Amino acid sequence: KIQRLSYNPSTDSVDVVQYYARFAEDETPQTYRYLMWSALRQDFVSVVQPFTKYTRPYKWNDLDMLISGDEVTNILEGMRNPRISFVIIPDSFSESREEKEYIGKFQRLVEYFNKIQTKNGSKNISIEMHTMDGSKPQTSSGDKRFIVDLRKKRDDKYEWMELVHDSNCDTRRTFRMTIQWLVAVASKIDQQAQLLHRRCSQYGLKLVGVPHFSCLKSCFMNPFAVPITTSIRDKACVDTIENALTSIFNFVFDGIHMSDPNEIPDVDSFHFVVNKWSIKKRKKFIPARQYLHRTGTLFTRLIRDTKGSAIIIVYLNNRHIAKDEQLLQCARTVFQRMEQYIADVCKKAGC
Repeated sequence: KIQRLSYNPSTDSVDVVQYYARFAEDETPQTYRYLMWSALRQDFVSVVQPFTKYTRPYKWNDLDMLISGDEVTNILEGMRNPRISFVIIPDSFSESREEKEYIGKFQRLVEYFNKIQTKNGSKNISIEMHTMDGSKPQTSSGDKRFIVDLRKKRDDKYEWMELVHDSNCDTRRTFRMTIQWLVAVASKIDQQAQLLHRRCSQYGLKLVGVPHFSCLKSCFMNPFAVPITTSIRDKACVDTIENALTSIFNFVFDGIHMSDPNEIPDVDSFHFVVNKWSIKKRKKFIPARQYLHRTGTLFTRLIRDTKGSAIIIVYLNNRHIAKDEQLLQCARTVFQRMEQYIADVCKKAGC
């Protein structure tokens, strides 16, 4: 990277122009392939991890301003900061009365958000609710966020965290929240996380910790996670399997997440759209539907190409399972049933 600084006499300002080497933009990521033990499959599984020599420019100026106590306390996308992610798994409803009870529980959580947010001119937090009306579950239209001041006294050292959450809540979809921070001690963040768990427990909401990469473009970001991939070529089979996730295997819709198909093995045999601006002919990021088992132990993501074929990615929620053998065994049982069901559906369809 080269920076050129020049004085502009017409505006009495300093112009800064940055130049990036073309080879840095087009550098081919180095791919490292290795075998990793899968606690889900109980066997060694092939894993691929890409390494890129040149990373994107980092927003050091914005970071300095935040750490220095700037008035604008908003953690920007791309900043490297610690974070803890959670989802609320909705109840399984059999009648409208139960759904109304769940909405009441969730509204108490919204009231708690309004209580803990910084009051410096902040608007009241409101989260739009969607209920069962015969249509498909609504996805979140984006993220909302608010600041929580962690100081006990106004003259204490300035410490704060940001709570990012879904813009709406659908009674048939998980509700995602992330605590992220730059200027705070770990004990205060831990206290806020425990308070959130305690409040959800009091309200009757099921709060589950999840890895943050579960909402990112790559399920393979963690080199120690071992996602299991299955390729399904027939669109009808994919539709049948996706419907079975919620109707048979007790999964709940976890939203639509932009996904990078380039990191998936054998991606060239699928019909993904090529990014026309990519010199290396890389595929475009695509929206993928993701589901979470109601026990909170297992994620399933479906990445479909233009012809309806799909790559199904299944991975454990190790943050929730931790060292609980009972939860791990539950995930294994569900996964084994899923594998058998997929094999039976594909065999019946001849795909």
